[in-house]
Amino acid sequence: MRVCADHSRTSLRLVLTFVIVLSTFVGSSPPALGQACSGSGQIDDRGGEVVAECDENSPGSSSGVTVHGLWSVYCADVVGVYQGGDTVERRLTGNLTSADIADLGLDMAGEYRWLHVECWRDGMSAYVYDYAVDAPAGVSAENVRDEVAARLEPPSPEPRTSPPLSQKAFVHVRTWLWLDAAVWSPIEVSESRGLTTVTVWATPTHARWVMGDGGGVTCLGPGVVWTSGLSEDASDCSYTYEHSSYGEPEGRFEASVTVTWEFEWWINDVYQGVFGTVDLAAAFGVAVGEIQAVETGG
Repeated sequence: MRVCADHSRTSLRLVLTFVIVLSTFVGSSPPALGQACSGSGQIDDRGGEVVAECDENSPGSSSGVTVHGLWSVYCADVVGVYQGGDTVERRLTGNLTSADIADLGLDMAGEYRWLHVECWRDGMSAYVYDYAVDAPAGVSAENVRDEVAARLEPPSPEPRTSPPLSQKAFVHVRTWLWLDAAVWSPIEVSESRGLTTVTVWATPTHARWVMGDGGGVTCLGPGVVWTSGLSEDASDCSYTYEHSSYGEPEGRFEASVTVTWEFEWWINDVYQGVFGTVDLAAAFGVAVGEIQAVETGG
């Protein structure tokens, strides 16, 4: 599919989608005869569609066959049919920016270069096109994403309770549970490869507290730090034991908290979705006693 702009790239709305590797032509004069190019394949004219790039012959080669093919593809519609002495200059002039890629509606994970094509007749520049072409394929965006995700290191949870773990909790009395709110926030890493920037976020989504007596609770946040004067319903992350830990190893329930981190990613600030989760756990022990009622007679 041809992509062209009359001396301007701002009107581009289509894209030429084939992989090309070319040598760069320099200077403002027509290319020399026999100048070789390094691409593979051949030029073919299918209603103006460029199928591939040159093989052995270059624009201006003595055989004239490649020149005629190039002219038919790039120049004939505007300048006219091929005439002896016509030449076609092609050179790669730089990478497309992210804005260029977005404007053309291309795959934001791709890498593209500008191919400048100039049609020469009677020793004068007759017409200029700018094409967007695929750069040679590199590492996929998914591979970059996985490399970036491997560098993310969500913190392990550090459980806190009230009463504190150094003291006993009591049956039928709520035990407050929480994690450090400072580490309950997304973390991110980005990496750029050419025109593609991959960003990965890891976000804590919930904490599952397993309390060692067969029960537990799932909290959607880090919980609330207990401070004197707070009402009992100030936190939605708590647990009430129904039995003491008497008879358990070391007189404690073997409990744990597991935080699930969800991984999302973006390509050049375009959201790509969730691609995985990681669970980070920490074990702790809870001693639970019973409050003994004392009866007195009158």
